[in-house]
Amino acid sequence: MFVSPVLRFGLIILFGALGACANTPAPAPVTAVFTAVPVAPSDTPAPTAIPSTVIPPTATPFLKITLLTPTPLPTAPPAPTVPPFPTGVISVTNSPAANGGATAVPRASELGNTAADAALIATLQRCWNVSDTRQLNGNNPAHRAAFNCARQPLLDIVKNYPAYALVHRVLAWGYFYQDNNPAQAIEAYRAAAKVYHAQGNVAGESEARMRLALLLVSGNLQQGCAELVAAANLDKTNERALDYYSAFNCKNAASTAGGSSAAPPPEPVIDLASLRGKIAFKSNREGFPTYYVMDADGKNVKRISAATYDAAKQWEAWSPDRAQAATVRSAGFTRKFGYDNDIWITDPSGNGRPLTNPANDYDPAWSPRPLFDGRTWIAFVSNRGDLDHPDNIGEDLWIMHDDGTSPFRITCYAPFFNKHPSWSPDGNKIVWSSSRDGNHPQIFVMDLGAFGTLQDNCRLDENPANLSQNEFEESDPIWIK
Repeated sequence: MFVSPVLRFGLIILFGALGACANTPAPAPVTAVFTAVPVAPSDTPAPTAIPSTVIPPTATPFLKITLLTPTPLPTAPPAPTVPPFPTGVISVTNSPAANGGATAVPRASELGNTAADAALIATLQRCWNVSDTRQLNGNNPAHRAAFNCARQPLLDIVKNYPAYALVHRVLAWGYFYQDNNPAQAIEAYRAAAKVYHAQGNVAGESEARMRLALLLVSGNLQQGCAELVAAANLDKTNERALDYYSAFNCKNAASTAGGSSAAPPPEPVIDLASLRGKIAFKSNREGFPTYYVMDADGKNVKRISAATYDAAKQWEAWSPDRAQAATVRSAGFTRKFGYDNDIWITDPSGNGRPLTNPANDYDPAWSPRPLFDGRTWIAFVSNRGDLDHPDNIGEDLWIMHDDGTSPFRITCYAPFFNKHPSWSPDGNKIVWSSSRDGNHPQIFVMDLGAFGTLQDNCRLDENPANLSQNEFEESDPIWIK
């Protein structure tokens, strides 16, 4: 049976590790277009003048900043309308579960100590030589072939333990990967959802319906979208259902197969207060780019929605008193430096002053408090270190006073890329993404405790902590404040 690319994309995500929860070109710098016009009540309010009092940290930005990516030369192809087909496989040791993050079935392994669990574990060990369903790899030919060994034992478990939902999900895995039979996999997921529903397990039912949706979207987008709505409404913490709803453009699927209107799922609840001090970041550890949050030491990884990530990054470039923002404007294109973007200090009315230089500066992040000299600093990415070199060799992290004076380079890794600096809430550390340890981005943290006492500030980055330490592409960190 032919399986369309969209369905194959959905099922790779669906079954990559039975539902766990490359060297890419450096991203083009961004230009900030700022406005001070009012917006809809549901959006960020934008007064036209700066208030006389200091804005509390919990307020929403006055300046509504829209980030624009300059058109590269040559022009890159348009982005796909759904997340790209994943090229990698979630491994056992580097899966979200192994790193303490989002896991399968539905948020953690359902394998317990019941007789049904014991029967399933025995089958997993005998046929796949694994002890957890999350270790099944649909891209592994040996794992696919092993389903023939497990097929009858799994059907026997269904017969002997009819209230055991997890076995239906393992069957769905095999029906899709080994038998190439999406229709039978769909029925297996419907059976799992029915069992969860009878047990009152809303989290399990939500997960099963979300996975069912990914099987349905290729043949019947309306039905798939309706299942995503149901999944999101059943379990408000199932943020993946909301992300898939957006990825498959379900808002334009006006009705379900039965003709009734498919109302959109509720907006995600964003609770940044509970995440303060953690680091949000982007990773392809589930096979396509999505967002996660982790502790400051890289532990306890869990998935978050794109809306939560966007809320975390909104204040990154704002001054501590929320009176000004560091924005980026394009100054054209130069033969030596490529894009020539400049950082501007802009107030909510749209007035600004440039912190100019002939190189390419972008990704500004304003320190959340004054540092050792009693002044605030701006961290940013720049290739200005190449001014004395005959060729452009790469971009590093720099910091400077908020008036553009006293610029210091704090990483010396060029030509390896360094991107997206973000200050810790106390201003003592910086997190960023870099390819310094390989050819794919990872998340690093450096301690700024010695800053202000060193003549060679490149010594600050001699021993940064790699919070990723995996084979995935992980970038765009935000230290939540």
